[in-house]
Amino acid sequence: MKIFSLQSSQTRQPRPVCGNHNCTANRKISSAGSIFLFLILSLLLSISACGGGGVGGVRIEGPSRLPREVQPGSPVSAAAVNQFPSGVSGGGSLRVISVYTEGGYAYNVNEKLQIGISANYGYDNFFFTGLNFYASRPWSNVHYVGVSPSVLYHLQDKWCLMVVPVLQGAGEPGADFGRALIYGGAVAGVYNFGKDRVIGLGIGALNNVDRASLFPFIMVNWRFNKHWRLATPYRAGPAGPGGLELSYSPIEKLEFGLGVTYLSKRFRLSPANLIDNGIGEYDTVPLIARMSFRILPVVDLNLYGGASLYNYIRLENSRAKKLFHSHQNVAPFVGVGLSLNFEKFTGG
Repeated sequence: MKIFSLQSSQTRQPRPVCGNHNCTANRKISSAGSIFLFLILSLLLSISACGGGGVGGVRIEGPSRLPREVQPGSPVSAAAVNQFPSGVSGGGSLRVISVYTEGGYAYNVNEKLQIGISANYGYDNFFFTGLNFYASRPWSNVHYVGVSPSVLYHLQDKWCLMVVPVLQGAGEPGADFGRALIYGGAVAGVYNFGKDRVIGLGIGALNNVDRASLFPFIMVNWRFNKHWRLATPYRAGPAGPGGLELSYSPIEKLEFGLGVTYLSKRFRLSPANLIDNGIGEYDTVPLIARMSFRILPVVDLNLYGGASLYNYIRLENSRAKKLFHSHQNVAPFVGVGLSLNFEKFTGG
């Protein structure tokens, strides 16, 4: 079964170096990065509910405002990011244009139980030029499609337990969907220290395109006062969702943020490439500046700028054995996105 019926003429070129690995020794943990970020969306739908003022209310983080009590709600966000060309070790350069979309819905079954669903779609277009690898452009278009249910249970007034299974496909056009799967799940405990002060800790296990991973993670939603907040953002964009962001809101409709995250993308290559059914990886550590403005009652405009401080490229064969790896220089980027909060239409 093909992950996408669309065939790209560029996939016929050889396919050396794309990958996902960590810049530190924690490679086994980092290899699950792309799905960890996907898990965050589902988990945040629940962490916000656990931190709500009442057990019966679902709390979903607004993209650029204080959290709002809703019953129920469904955030949706999308962003486009242009990472400018920068040099690759060994010669050549790489530019990446990305599109991210995220959506989720949470529903209260009763006072203690909440169920939810989240879905995502992502697209990366890799523009390699002048590489001294197996080919001048080892791959180009990569698609990511995923869905994940979630279950939240209130153990006590301050404790919540979350279980989030996940299933995602990541690959080039024409890649075998059955060999492009990322699947597993996560379990987390969330503690509510008070109004808008929530911290969650958990552990996840994944099979990430022929690589097994076990990794811990943390989620934060901590408001210091009406202007400052430290949180794990859920909106689609350069941060994933995921990472950690410090934000400042001088007025109700305007917010500035500065954050950092680790993005790890691992995907199956097309049989049409030189590395038949190989695996590509691309890891980045972006430093992200954000400005968000509420342009409509339910719509936020998000502007992004920053630089990817660390970029790692890796190529594996069809049996997940490393063939080649390289690094890309610091790469600046800009982006724009929209966040929609449909809970406004449901009485939120």
